[in-house]
Amino acid sequence: MKNILNIKKITFLIALSTTITACSSAIPPSPETLQGSWKIQTIQDKELLDNSTAQLLFNEDNNLSGSGSCNRLSTSYNSQNNALTINPIATTRKMCLPALMEQETRLLQALSKVKRFQLNNGHLSMYDQQGILQIKAERTKASPTK
Repeated sequence: MKNILNIKKITFLIALSTTITACSSAIPPSPETLQGSWKIQTIQDKELLDNSTAQLLFNEDNNLSGSGSCNRLSTSYNSQNNALTINPIATTRKMCLPALMEQETRLLQALSKVKRFQLNNGHLSMYDQQGILQIKAERTKASPTK
């Protein structure tokens, strides 16, 4: 009788561990992707001005749009693996405070230098050809749009 109970316990434990293992490995983690909305944290190692917003939105159609601190920006991009090519950028031409305009100019210059990117846990780092960090950004909750 004890042997039958022990066999039942062992069988139950094996079935339980198999189920737990299957459930935990059934959904692989989704790889991070460039697509989505990113709030810029630093431009060429300088933090953004207080109360200013610079944001980038990479969509699945290879369009890049966003805010450069003052004006809207728009372009297209190509990415393969960690290589990134950002095409010439069009912007609106609104005038803002000089400090915001300077920050936006730095952003546009930095974007034009970007050649590769790295994603790490919801953070985006964009580098130039020499490997110098140009832009750091953090993923926002906004979902990608076309």
